[in-house]
Amino acid sequence: MYQEKAKAQLDEWEADLDKLRAQAKQKEAGDKIEMENKIRELETKLAKGKAQYDELKTKGEGAWESVREGMDAAWDDLSASFKEAKSKF
Repeated sequence: MYQEKAKAQLDEWEADLDKLRAQAKQKEAGDKIEMENKIRELETKLAKGKAQYDELKTKGEGAWESVREGMDAAWDDLSASFKEAKSKF
C-alpha cells in the first residue's frame, strides 16, 4: 500500500518536473536561468527519491514500515520544493 502511494507520488512529481521544463523554455533569459537552477535542484532531489524507492521496493513491505518515518521526512522536503517551484514559476 505504501509502495503504491510512493510510486504514484514519484510519477506526479516527474510530470510536474516536465511541466516546469516546458515553462522554462518560454521564459526570458534571467527568469530562465533561475528556473533552470531550480529544475536541476528538483531533478537531484527526485533522483534521490527514486533511488530510495527502488532500494526499498526490493526489500518488501516490512522494510517500508521500518523506514517510513525517515522517508516521509525526505519526501516532505521534496514536496515542499515542488510546491515552491510551482508557485514561483
